[in-house]
Amino acid sequence: MDSCDVCGKQSSDMYSVLLEGARMIVCEKCSRGNKIIAKIESGRGSSTKSHVGRQKEDEVEVVEDYGDIIRKARESTGLNIDQFAMKINERASGLRRVEEGRTLPTVQLTEKLEKELGIKLTAPAEKSQKSAVISKDEPITLWDAAYKKEKKQGKEGE
Repeated sequence: MDSCDVCGKQSSDMYSVLLEGARMIVCEKCSRGNKIIAKIESGRGSSTKSHVGRQKEDEVEVVEDYGDIIRKARESTGLNIDQFAMKINERASGLRRVEEGRTLPTVQLTEKLEKELGIKLTAPAEKSQKSAVISKDEPITLWDAAYKKEKKQGKEGE
């Protein structure tokens, strides 16, 4: 079982997210509202990553205008949001928040929507030139993220 880099909660279902420019491993609750890079599934002693869009090495992220894409595709099927939510076995309120762009879809919801609506909601993650390089084996802490942000702001002010 892994522990969340934000709240410290131990969970078997963890997510790799982009949180203020830093890649962090967080629980489901702390992943809400952040760009989900991958879901990390812990099982039988080993952890495997299930990347959105099924790309193995490249990181992917949800496209910027995901809400409009989902809404237009759903409307083209002729179903209202309640009917569509029932069809894909999701809550209508959660789907509504995703369509309005207030919440990022989870990895599972992204896969369901792409399959059911025949749309593409993911794109390769843009690599920032100023992003910090962190080893995959080395976990990042909130202190690391704050320090790197402070260091970056100091360089921009010069």
